[in-house]
Amino acid sequence: MPPGLRVMAGVAVEREAQNLIKPYQGMVAWPSALLGLAVILSFALICTLAVLGEIPLWLGLVLNTFVLYVCQTPLHEACHGNIAGRASSLMWLNHTIGFLCGVILLHEYKAFRAMHLMHHRDTNDTDADPDHWVKSTNPLSVLLRCLTIFAYYNHFFFQHVAFKTEVPGNKKTAMHVIAVYWVLYSVMFWLVMFGYWRELLALWVVPHVLASALIVFFFAYVTHQPHETNERYRDTNVFVVRGPFERLVNWLYCFQNYHLIHHLFPRIPFYLYPQAFDDLRPVLEREKAHIYELGETDRTSVTAP
Repeated sequence: MPPGLRVMAGVAVEREAQNLIKPYQGMVAWPSALLGLAVILSFALICTLAVLGEIPLWLGLVLNTFVLYVCQTPLHEACHGNIAGRASSLMWLNHTIGFLCGVILLHEYKAFRAMHLMHHRDTNDTDADPDHWVKSTNPLSVLLRCLTIFAYYNHFFFQHVAFKTEVPGNKKTAMHVIAVYWVLYSVMFWLVMFGYWRELLALWVVPHVLASALIVFFFAYVTHQPHETNERYRDTNVFVVRGPFERLVNWLYCFQNYHLIHHLFPRIPFYLYPQAFDDLRPVLEREKAHIYELGETDRTSVTAP
């Protein structure tokens, strides 16, 4: 197809897709806000119960690992402004939830947002995509990379954002991030000094490492396999589970099994991905998107190479 016709075809596809997803964007995402508040309160409650000896530390570790895994979702939604939607008057709520969820997940909100937006802009790029760190064909290497993603994120932020002060806004962001980290790690230091090192490790540090590994494995490694293309409709996968376990799987996966929908239209709230996918499916199939289906279905899966 000549380049001019290819561009016109691409514009037509985008126009059709935009019309189809219009009902799923712009609203205030109260479910995301409530999820964020639930995560914050749950983390505080579990820590309090464990420190008071009401529950054992090992149980607190397990529970907080799950809480921090879920915490990624409201943090992620806040990064895209999805909690406030088009309601600019509620951006304070959007950013407050993002900041607090970032703190308990040991990610600084502005740093995480900067890197996540780079991931969207340069998906599957070896140098410019922070999530590309987990690409590997060796299972042991994948495991080790997932377990060290928290350290790599910090390295990536300082290398690609903080030390590139010639980019407008980077210096201000870096100063803010350093100040927040200074306060956060000072709190952790004094918790150790006052003898709470076991609680700190069991209730915060270890859950952070484990939850971060789970997050990057399921939300970055699996969803972007084989990490080789940056084509708009083919750089990310969709995994559809049909049947009695569909809703359970969607919630356990925090709906990121529909990750392609998020990459195509990041302003759609996460809990609306399945409906948006159903409406967009004819477009996705024509564009040879990677769609994998399991369970009861009368549709043919699209697994284009």
